[in-house]
Amino acid sequence: MTLEFTNAAVADLQTIRNYTLETWGEEQEAAYLDALWSKFEMILSDPQRWRFRHDLFPDCQIASQGKHVILSRVRGDTLQIVRILHGAMDLPRHVPKDLE
Repeated sequence: MTLEFTNAAVADLQTIRNYTLETWGEEQEAAYLDALWSKFEMILSDPQRWRFRHDLFPDCQIASQGKHVILSRVRGDTLQIVRILHGAMDLPRHVPKDLE
């Protein structure tokens, strides 16, 4: 299985990186991003383990890491990371409307 990120997920990672770096410094930024990447690998190794949230978009699954929620789905042989949102955010509001 391969790992793919939507443009929105890439933008989320950049925002998380920038905020963490500016607020907490390089060491914490590296540690938090490492933790996110470890979680991506965990999801990739057993994608069916994670809770489904069909109300957000078709085949949506969620996993928490730190203060963030990773929204993903399996599409054939690909695990697609759709969004990486802060847990306090209104998740439905930040899900792309064009997901099928």
